[in-house]
Amino acid sequence: MPGLLEKGLERARAQGAAAAKISFWQSERIAASFENARLKSTGSSQAVEYSIDVIAAGRRGSTRGNDLADLDELVDRAVRLARVGSVAHFSAYPSPAPVTRVRTHSPRTLDLTRDRMIASCGEIVAALKALDPALYIEASASRDESEGLIATSGGVRHAWRNTGWSLGGNVQRTRGTDILFAGEGRYWRDLDEFHDPGFIAGKIVTDLRRSERQADPPPAGPTTVILSPQLTGLFGWPLFMGTGGRNVVKGESPLKGRIGERIMDASVTIVDDPHRDFDGGAAEVDNDGIPTRRFEIVRDGVLQGFLYDLDSAGLAGAEPTGHNGCWPHSALVMPGKRSRNDLFASVSDGLYLKSLIGFGQSNTMNGDVSGNVMLGFRIRNGELVGRVKDTMVAGNVYELMKAGVELSSEVDPLSRLPYMKLAGLSVSSAPR
Repeated sequence: MPGLLEKGLERARAQGAAAAKISFWQSERIAASFENARLKSTGSSQAVEYSIDVIAAGRRGSTRGNDLADLDELVDRAVRLARVGSVAHFSAYPSPAPVTRVRTHSPRTLDLTRDRMIASCGEIVAALKALDPALYIEASASRDESEGLIATSGGVRHAWRNTGWSLGGNVQRTRGTDILFAGEGRYWRDLDEFHDPGFIAGKIVTDLRRSERQADPPPAGPTTVILSPQLTGLFGWPLFMGTGGRNVVKGESPLKGRIGERIMDASVTIVDDPHRDFDGGAAEVDNDGIPTRRFEIVRDGVLQGFLYDLDSAGLAGAEPTGHNGCWPHSALVMPGKRSRNDLFASVSDGLYLKSLIGFGQSNTMNGDVSGNVMLGFRIRNGELVGRVKDTMVAGNVYELMKAGVELSSEVDPLSRLPYMKLAGLSVSSAPR
């Protein structure tokens, strides 16, 4: 494969390309799924693909294929497309640079058999059926392995190998006009103690039991809320859009020109860490062969910098930071000092939000967020007193996180995200 890609790069140069990159990858996946508490399907799939990116006469051209016999033709086509393509904001792919090694491939993940996947899904289904036989239950599991090679005209030759597994379950409980959705899932690269169907079933059972009691309508207007780790990550999306280098240089981000300015509560530190072994977002280089690095986005509430891929860095006159599409690989919100139980105990009347539907259907770039509560609970005097229904929330992330933010000392073991307490999220609910 290295020899084939070398020939492709040489052909691109011969056809007039000033710079070129060829990426090859192949993958294999096996999976199993249950629907309505019964085994629905098992299967396997394989994929092979390569992409060619060139710069010719200051413009970019790209092609993709899956048959290596077509490599020369697709190289020629990429060069022709570049003549009418978008303007390139860099003229050459950089030379190789030191790379931080991170483990993304685990041989023991390959020991995950289809039979074990079916058994794990069956364990989730059995636990949920034991709680309520009327539940509509889904469960799924998968295992994948992939490998690839990036070769650039700058001299980068980077090979990579990944493994990964997923396991999850979802339920729908219907009682008259009341429909409840709950679910839990995990993805990781190493087959270790995190592959635990009992944990996943237990989380869903806990949510179902908490939902047996329906709470009074939540308070209307600005309300104190506690976000689950999942939603802590979701509420970071406006920030990640705002720190995307392309959005900044185009003038679409509200954070342009604000590096070094406090934009959030001093308790908030957000770091992109692509070097955590077996994390789903772990990566040694980005798609252009630029080495990744641990990157502080916000420190103690102060904006530290923007995320750039190679092209957006050229557009901004900045250095690339090794971020595909100007987006973090694995963003971590650093934990706080108070326990999760202390956070809940501090709320006299508010909401615990586990999951939302329709998040981001507003001006997310500006920080505006809204959504329907898919699963949420009312908090009274620190206790969850019942599920809330027909409820919407809305607010601006930058305003909500400007002051009064508290983060739990506990974090989700995989995402490394804490619970987050916010004051002033606007809440509305349908009258009864």
